[in-house]
Parts: sequence; C-alpha cells; structure tokens
Amino acid sequence: MFVIAGFLSAAVIGVAVVLALARGGGLCREKHPWNLYEAAWAHVQLLGGLAGFAFTGIILIVSFAMERGDPTDPALDTVVVMFLVAFLWWIGGAFLISFVPHDEARADLMPRVHFSLATTLEYRTVFLSWFALVPLLEANGLARLNPIVDFTLLGSLACGSVLVAMVADGLGVLRFKEIYLSAAVAIALTLAYGLIAHFAAPQDEASYASLNTGLIIFSLNGLGFAIACLTPLGSRHAGVTGFFERYGRPIVVADMQLTMLSLSFLCLTVVKPF
Repeated sequence: MFVIAGFLSAAVIGVAVVLALARGGGLCREKHPWNLYEAAWAHVQLLGGLAGFAFTGIILIVSFAMERGDPTDPALDTVVVMFLVAFLWWIGGAFLISFVPHDEARADLMPRVHFSLATTLEYRTVFLSWFALVPLLEANGLARLNPIVDFTLLGSLACGSVLVAMVADGLGVLRFKEIYLSAAVAIALTLAYGLIAHFAAPQDEASYASLNTGLIIFSLNGLGFAIACLTPLGSRHAGVTGFFERYGRPIVVADMQLTMLSLSFLCLTVVKPF
C-alpha cells in the first residue's frame, strides 16, 4: 500500500498548490464551440464499444491463464484488475455523459462542469486500459517489446493531454497554462515519490504498484462520477446551483490535478523507470 500512501500525500500537496495558483482566475462564460448534448451522445457510442473491448479482454486473459495452468503471475493480476476497472468506468462514463444537462435547461455553468468531469473520467480510463498492455506483454514473455510500447503510450498520453486541455479551455473552466501547470506539479510530485519509493518501498509491493494505481483511478472516477451526478439537479434545487456557482471551478481544478497525478503515477508504476 506504499503507492496509495504516496499518492494521497502527493494529492494533498498538489491540490493545495494548484488551487492556490488558480485562485486569481475565474470561469469564462463566453459561448463554447460545441453542442454538448449532441457531443455527449457521440461519446456514449464510443464508450460502449470500449466497454466491449475491455470485457472481452478480461475473458480472454482468464481463459489463457487457465489453459496455461499458471495464473499466479502478478502481471496477470494487474492486467485483469486494470481491464476490470476500465470496463466498469466505460459503462459508468457512458451513463454519466448521457445525462449532461442541456444548455437551455440550466444556464451555462452546469453543462460545463459536468462535461469537464466526464471528459477527465474518460481520459483516466482510456490510459488505464492502454497501459494494461505493458503487464500483459510481460506476462506473455514479450517484455522485449516494452520500450516500443512505452514510447507510444507516453507519446499518446502527451497528445491526449492536448485534447483534454482543449476541451477545458473551450468550456472556459480552465486555461491551457493552468492545465499544463497542473501537469508540471503532478510530474514533480510523482518523481519525488519515485525517488522515495526506490529506496524506501518494500520490494514485495513493487509488483503490485500498478495494480494499486488502478484502484486509485477507480476511486477517483467514483468521486468524479458522484460529483458530476449532482449537476442535473441544479434545475430543481437552488442549493445545488449555488454550490456549483461557488465551488464549480475549484472542483474542476482539483479534478484536473488528480487526473494528471494519477496518470503520472500510472506511468511510473507501469513503465518503472527507477
């Protein structure tokens, strides 16, 4: 559980730092370039296909392990957990984004916060399922391909961050520079954790660090899901509207920091540069 304790410590520090740095900014209420209601339904179809991929992957891995007669490899445990978490949140993400509040139903703020939280949930889940390929290769004796896979995964993670930044900036909830400042804070904290873990973490926990990181992402997705589910209630409950008017932007700032931090931890625990 060393990685969980390290993540929680880094999360407290990172969220405090980015909230302090973002205090001078505000929500931009200018018209955004998308019809969020239509975009949400396009995402539902994509998430449904990805959920089928993750579920099929779990079945194939379990079947392969049973045929091989050696299901005790920690790498296989990690793959199954990562695919299972991805499958659950592909379904959860589809439900979440399908209920994005319509722009006409509640002013302009609720759809922005809802769509932003759903986007980061998707972003975390995409890369959790993709990074599961690394332990999958290791479990099947193909670790020699890891340098190529690591390069492509890290490159796609960087490209994906541009997409997330574009969405957040377009919605007016965060600015490009704030997002990449959040990423820089997350990377610095992750490297600090990595150095500490290299010397202080128990060796028997190293093989399960990426599995525990998957559970961290599961918990973050659950938290983001629960908060986003409140936004459609704003049309009927003034207290919900007041809550998001006051705390909507800080919630999105904290969510972005936790997203960058969790994916940085995922890179560290799966790629294992130390």
